[in-house]
Amino acid sequence: MAPEAPAPIETGQTTSSDGTTIGWHRLGTGPAIVVVHGALATGEQFLPVAHALADEYTLFLVDRRGRPLSGDAEKHDLATEVADVQAVLAVAGPGATLFGHSYGGIVSAATAAAGADISALVLYEPPLPVGGPLPETALADIAAAVDSGDNDRALTIFLSDVIHAPDAALADLRQTPMWAEWAALAPVWLRELRVTTALVGDLDRFTAIRNRTLLLLGGASPQHQIDATGFLAEHVPDTTLVEFPGQEHFAHVSEPAAVADAIRSFLRRG
Repeated sequence: MAPEAPAPIETGQTTSSDGTTIGWHRLGTGPAIVVVHGALATGEQFLPVAHALADEYTLFLVDRRGRPLSGDAEKHDLATEVADVQAVLAVAGPGATLFGHSYGGIVSAATAAAGADISALVLYEPPLPVGGPLPETALADIAAAVDSGDNDRALTIFLSDVIHAPDAALADLRQTPMWAEWAALAPVWLRELRVTTALVGDLDRFTAIRNRTLLLLGGASPQHQIDATGFLAEHVPDTTLVEFPGQEHFAHVSEPAAVADAIRSFLRRG
């Protein structure tokens, strides 16, 4: 028997409250899952997970503002991106599941805390600054590199001084297509780092989440990701934790079937 053809992919757009166009890839049939990617990504990074879920769910893979399918505006803060996600949820319909990864997890958590009409929340390592602000020197160095047009250096500083990726991992990443893609987005994710570090005094907002929540965690992820996930597990009343042994922050890329299975199992239990 021939393997099933991948679900066809459509693109669509809506308009956020400030007039910015927000686009997405859509595939699959069934209840909606709106996927909000992280800083070093576009919606396409989640296509492998989406294809694994498309037989049972309709996936909206959002391109957050500043990415290819979406527009942008000079003003940017967390409230702006929450409004973007709410605009996509309005298209997806009431009772969608919201799935956010990394910085997209912060946006998704803030959207849920603001009372969005969703049936469930999935968060994969949103980097809440529970241990304090991001290193100011590193942020200043990244900004200087971006201002000088050296996005490669900006990415190197981010991964080494903020994420604390080992030198061997940096060397490996430089040999992949992801490196150039991530570097090109440096001006966009720099502002997202600033939003993240500004949340140090505003973490209580995330304790307002009342949705049934799945927390995803890489078994080999760094301590700051473990601590942020632990904060949510402690303060959000209805959470389920799934850990991916041996994986870190990008199991949706390295083990998409495992991530899809975790989401499917969680949603079916609901």
